[in-house]
Amino acid sequence: MLVDELKKFITDNTGLKCLDTDVYQNPDIIVVDDKNNLIARVEAKYLEGKAFMKVAQMIKDPLNPKETLVIDKPKLKSYFECKVRDKEKCKREIPIFVVWKYDRPCADVGGICIYQEVNELRRIYDAKGALRSFRRQIGQGDFVNGKLMGVIDKFHYSITECEPIEKLPEDILNVYKL
Repeated sequence: MLVDELKKFITDNTGLKCLDTDVYQNPDIIVVDDKNNLIARVEAKYLEGKAFMKVAQMIKDPLNPKETLVIDKPKLKSYFECKVRDKEKCKREIPIFVVWKYDRPCADVGGICIYQEVNELRRIYDAKGALRSFRRQIGQGDFVNGKLMGVIDKFHYSITECEPIEKLPEDILNVYKL
């Protein structure tokens, strides 16, 4: 549902078209102009449930648990790689915006929707990699036919390092105007 909501939001506020991704592991949404030129990519992340309170003790760069955003490290690295491939293919920088819908039951931050561009996420990752990384415990459900399939390496961001969703159409249009 979040992907569909984002497509409508972007289309209604930019006039650009939103399509489903064309490559597995790429972000969920492709934003294109009327000639189908790639303008941007958007990844949708939905966070719900209670905050993982132990995160403050488990990572070395203390973040308030209720404001913590998490990304699977392999997925984050796939965004970095997608940016490189897009730049080679399109001969220009294609932004990737990661959007989090934050539906945790916190009175002050529950229900917000925020985003950040991957270059900024990369900057934070490069600066704070070891401080914000966490390897969760392996559980029974992580194995399929005896092979580890669950993603156990995580990286944390803070909602304070992101932008309000209302600013996303402007950022997409700024790229389009270039």
